[in-house]
Amino acid sequence: MWSRSVVLGTVTAAVLAVAGCTSPAPSTAGSSASASSASGSSPAPAATGSAEPPAASAAAAAEAAADPALATSPADAALALALRAGDLPAGWSVQANPLPSGAALADNPSLAGICGAEFTSEAHRTTKHPVVGLDGSRTPQVTAEAIAYDSPTAAATAVQELVRAFSGCPADQYTFEPGPAADGLAANSVVFQYRLAGGSTQVVVAQARGQVLSVVIGEDPATTSAAARSIAVRVAALPAAAVGG
Repeated sequence: MWSRSVVLGTVTAAVLAVAGCTSPAPSTAGSSASASSASGSSPAPAATGSAEPPAASAAAAAEAAADPALATSPADAALALALRAGDLPAGWSVQANPLPSGAALADNPSLAGICGAEFTSEAHRTTKHPVVGLDGSRTPQVTAEAIAYDSPTAAATAVQELVRAFSGCPADQYTFEPGPAADGLAANSVVFQYRLAGGSTQVVVAQARGQVLSVVIGEDPATTSAAARSIAVRVAALPAAAVGG
């Protein structure tokens, strides 16, 4: 089903990186949604009350402070689009999951593997910022990834490949449903909502502008779409020169 230029379908949490989750929830810190997300199991708690590693805390602070209007490159833009506590309900927090120092993007897929589809856009990623949204009990409820690509074409291709991937999801595992309205999102955006064979519902919102892409996944449609709309405000504030469009 479609809304606006948006797909309302079932997307697995395979699209993003969530610490400590199993399919279709995002994978461990720094990695993204992969083929395993097609299994349909529910996310597992990723965080506890213990202190976060210094690298994660520093990444979250940098992401929260990044002003999209001051971005001068796709890397700056992706940093500014990372999920923040302010994108989530009051009392929620975020846990950044930066890639380990020296880690290669090729070893940390973002979209590859969704419903067995191939993503040529994966080879064109230049940076990414995986973040998990935690509710008041520190249970992961939303996962997001802000990605920069080497060209606007690559980012647009990633959106197209998402649509193709979800169109090929097995019907016995995914039941596509009407999802949240796409109002307020970037012009190039897709929204997927699906019910897994186990009964849980997930919503995925992807929106691209120029060389950057934001993907947000959650089980509550209202919370997930509100976070995506909040990020869309920052997408709109990006200077065209910084993202190639």
